[in-house]
Amino acid sequence: MNDPRSTLLLHNSGHWLGCFVRLDRTGKEQERFSTSLEVKEAGGLIQTCLTYKESGRQQSMNFESLPASMQVTQQGHWSTGPNFITPWNWVAELCVVNQQQRRRMIVRHGASGLDRVIYIVEAKPGNEQRSPSQPLHCQSISFGSLLIWQPEAGVELFLDPRDRQQGDITGCGIRWCDHNGITHQILRQYNAAGTLSPLSDRWIEPID
Repeated sequence: MNDPRSTLLLHNSGHWLGCFVRLDRTGKEQERFSTSLEVKEAGGLIQTCLTYKESGRQQSMNFESLPASMQVTQQGHWSTGPNFITPWNWVAELCVVNQQQRRRMIVRHGASGLDRVIYIVEAKPGNEQRSPSQPLHCQSISFGSLLIWQPEAGVELFLDPRDRQQGDITGCGIRWCDHNGITHQILRQYNAAGTLSPLSDRWIEPID
């Protein structure tokens, strides 16, 4: 049986060097900054410490058990966010992990649709790749009621740009096809009642 906590630690523990790129609602870069993230287990706690390299500012978080709303796949990909949403503000974070590299997305939805996105490229020391082109302006294509942003080759961010109404099915996801042709993906989806849907092996179908 898949133990989400153990799976999360197995694939995500360690030291990650990152590049955070903040994008506006059109996919245009607003700023970027370098980070260092430490994820470990100590004393029965999962401990994370994010350091912003330029300022030295740190953000730490410790937790014993995973939040009820956190979803973890057998491959170690994960997503966080609320258990229940309305058509107004909500935030989700998604991550796909490929051995020594990760791709993450933090997406904020406002009262009038998509607000902003942070795209994150991370790697263990010695495995860094070139950061996304600067300044980044994501190519965007329609996919049903969703948009697909492409921040770099092989990576797709699935986003809902609508000014949503009560009862609209929605979701967000990240898919990364690496240089070996292997796909890493996770979808966070909410049903018409605004309740978080279970993880599914089926990838995104157009949401009308």
